[in-house]
Amino acid sequence: MEKGERRDFFMGKKVFFLSFLLFTLFFGNVGQTIAEENKEVSMQIVEEKAKLMHEMALNNQYEEAKQIHSWLVVQFPSVSFDEYNMDTYQLSELFRSFDRAGEAVTRAGLDERTRLQYIIAFRLAVDATISEDHPLWKKSGERLILLLDDINKQIENGKTDEAIQAFREWRHQFETIRPAMYTGMKEEEILPLTSYIQHLDNEEWIETDGQDNLKKLKELFQKVLSNEETSNVDPSLWAVILSIGGVLFVSLTYAGWKKYKGEKERHQMRD
Repeated sequence: MEKGERRDFFMGKKVFFLSFLLFTLFFGNVGQTIAEENKEVSMQIVEEKAKLMHEMALNNQYEEAKQIHSWLVVQFPSVSFDEYNMDTYQLSELFRSFDRAGEAVTRAGLDERTRLQYIIAFRLAVDATISEDHPLWKKSGERLILLLDDINKQIENGKTDEAIQAFREWRHQFETIRPAMYTGMKEEEILPLTSYIQHLDNEEWIETDGQDNLKKLKELFQKVLSNEETSNVDPSLWAVILSIGGVLFVSLTYAGWKKYKGEKERHQMRD
């Protein structure tokens, strides 16, 4: 073989080798990306992301929090809920809280307190899904019990206006843990409590029989916190529940689930 021919031969081998190497790297990365996209995401990972999104919001890093939420929009549909024994009602509430967290990171017009409330509520709802024995929301619930005691003292001392304001604040804080309660417990376990709170929307009760109402509210709340059965609830209370409407809560069924399934499918089609 002549010298020029040998040079061309070795150059050809180099080009072939480099082409093969680039081909391997490119399709290896594509294969890894596809595998990662199709990999099932666990609720533990979702919980980590929810916690991080909360921390970002606390530091006023809403753009970063928005990116985390966008990641969850794509990945959430691959979560398997089989091991969590969640019914349609609980899944609907989890996705409802996720929607609100999305609203919090995208709507700059929302006041800061509401934005944080929505994001914290989602984090607590995710935690309630995976922490059956010691969910974070129960710690907040214990503080809310103490607030009821403070409201009771205000009523006892004739400070009606202060009691009304304090109860409004109590309701606001209760709304933060409500999604976690709905997600982590069965509907029948919390229906007496949530229906009674609905019954207290008219604040006139504070001026008439405020202490009696607070006592009943506290008892119902403590039963929920301790997971006590509510089958022995006072029949008169069930009358209140039924008059308000026991099926106020879930019309979403799997709407949220289908929405994010569809979102992921559209994302994959675009890719």
